[in-house]
Amino acid sequence: MKFSKSQSYSLLAAMVVVASATSAHRVRVQPFGPELAHQEYHAPTSISTAGFATDKSFFTGSASNPQKVATDFVEQHLTSSQYIVKNTYTSKHNGVTHVYLRQLIDGLEVVNGDINVNVDKNGNVISYGDSFYKGQRTESLSIKDWIQKESENILEKGRQLNFGRRRRGNAHDQELFLAPEAKATISPQDAVLSFARFLNVEIVRPEDMDITTTYSLNSDKAEVVLTNCPLTANGKVPINQAYIQTENGALELVYDFQVEMKDTDNWFHAQVNAKTGKVMQVIDWVADATFNVYPMGVNDPEDGDRKMVVNPEDKLASPLGWNRQAQNKNFTTTIGNNVYAGENRRNGNDWQNNPKPEGKLSKDGDLIFDFKIDFEKDPSTYVDAAITNLFYWNNQIHDVFYHYGFDEPAGNFQENNLGRGGLSGDAVIANAQDGSGYNNANFATPPDGQRGQMRMYVWDITEIPRDGDLESGIIIHEYAHGISTRLTGGPANSGCLAWGEAGGMGEGWGDFFATMFRQNETHNYHSEFEMATYAAGGRGIRRFPYSTSLQTNPETFKIMDGQAYWGVHAKGEVWAEMLFEVYQNLHLRLPFTDDWYTRDKTDYANTLVLQLVVDGLKLQPCMPSFIQARDAIIQAEKLLTNGRYHCDIWKGFAKRGLGLKARVIGANAPFGGLRFESFALPSTCE
Repeated sequence: MKFSKSQSYSLLAAMVVVASATSAHRVRVQPFGPELAHQEYHAPTSISTAGFATDKSFFTGSASNPQKVATDFVEQHLTSSQYIVKNTYTSKHNGVTHVYLRQLIDGLEVVNGDINVNVDKNGNVISYGDSFYKGQRTESLSIKDWIQKESENILEKGRQLNFGRRRRGNAHDQELFLAPEAKATISPQDAVLSFARFLNVEIVRPEDMDITTTYSLNSDKAEVVLTNCPLTANGKVPINQAYIQTENGALELVYDFQVEMKDTDNWFHAQVNAKTGKVMQVIDWVADATFNVYPMGVNDPEDGDRKMVVNPEDKLASPLGWNRQAQNKNFTTTIGNNVYAGENRRNGNDWQNNPKPEGKLSKDGDLIFDFKIDFEKDPSTYVDAAITNLFYWNNQIHDVFYHYGFDEPAGNFQENNLGRGGLSGDAVIANAQDGSGYNNANFATPPDGQRGQMRMYVWDITEIPRDGDLESGIIIHEYAHGISTRLTGGPANSGCLAWGEAGGMGEGWGDFFATMFRQNETHNYHSEFEMATYAAGGRGIRRFPYSTSLQTNPETFKIMDGQAYWGVHAKGEVWAEMLFEVYQNLHLRLPFTDDWYTRDKTDYANTLVLQLVVDGLKLQPCMPSFIQARDAIIQAEKLLTNGRYHCDIWKGFAKRGLGLKARVIGANAPFGGLRFESFALPSTCE
């Protein structure tokens, strides 16, 4: 195949802001993509006006082959389209198998055509999400016009739209659709040039970029790589052709590629129209956060003293220990199977060469990482202590969440998966005191099998700068991006929490996990929690503390219609507050435990809510709305405790406007969407 390097095409203007010197060095691009009006999610709460009064499954098959149950259900009831199975795994604690499908048309993937099917241990399909392409709508409306039209329908007829209508009849009886001609009129080089211009980044010698095509012995699919690209450190950009669905229901041919930027902290997954050069969708796998949170035990230097911990690894989650990757790979530095932690003050891309503290061997042969800190001096003077803390907390989060289902098949971060499923080679790269910015932190989450990357920064808000590496809540929030991204839509799909309500929840889960891990037995229903009080110099950076008081924190579902809440961090505050309300309701009935590894997770409020939230991440669809994520958590509780705390959860959501009749149009629209609050409960809870 020959490609022209001189093809011309038109470009759309991009809204790009370059970060200031006091922020992380990133290209500021608001992630975006088509809002699909036909995206559905069906769970018991979405088809019953009385909560779990409806216990019927959608489909039943053989319990011995849950993947076949899922594919039979899809083929008989959802679509006649071709597809590939991207991921399948079973959650051990509840027996639910999660199957993730990607649509194929003319042999090409539809990048936003996903189905996730959840099959219980008895072979029943209990919930599913569907955004497969169904053919172009006869009426072409912009999202803005569609919101206006459908909001009028809601007001006039009381329709419930956000879950769509259940499909009637057999999928094979539906009218088949035709894809556009799969013929690109611009080259891969042109597509990358288009994306570079979208970023306001100049490629000086585009003619040097070349195409390399290789074929795998195990596949007839060619791997196309653009080489000599100055945007990336190694000059390589993997490129595939694919389709993308547009907002008006059309199907467009695109180039699909990943760009791990060389000179900024961005790691983009983008689709560029293969005929016009228009940038159709952009996802940044690096999730940003400006916060400071509290973990299990001691959160930061102002919250308590450092303690020496002995052999802290969990034997199930990290059977090799924290400083070993295999029997022949033992490390005396902050390297192990779960994380590579090192200093990156120079802002280098060769993370393997980042300086790492060397542990001292005791007379008994134990490694000891013990380094002094003088807070009257610059953080550079105690970087070894900072790296040690960063290494400890990355491992700690890995081990805790392993017990809640973020394991190898679910796509966790490990260099060696020890034959337990999933893809290896993706331990987290954790950079302490990263030199690319200040007053921030971020986490990049590529698909399973590629290393997650955490960047932690020094904060220079106070007279003597403070190090975010010493605030474990920041580390927890960042790592949470890796957890929520890998679990939503399956570990092979990193594009399911990109913007809108979905992206907002990506931030909210981070805040919620961090707030949960700072809980202790002295806290009660009236306890309130600020974010970012250490690194940011004593003042929280969220609009309101997390609190059960509507006077202290007035945020409800409807507030996200306002322009101040169009960004993902603002939306995340609302979602974290809702989850906090759910936890506090559970805490009224159940005690707290500081043993996060307890086998009896349903006996304690904090371990129960953590399990339900993790299970909900697996059950919900790609690009979920708040309502769909709520329904997934409610279904998770039904599966785990048979509805024992059903009403406690509903009351938490309903208090913040996400009650039974809550509706949203344009949940993931870039300009905000339209929300209808509800404080109503299912009849069984009134």
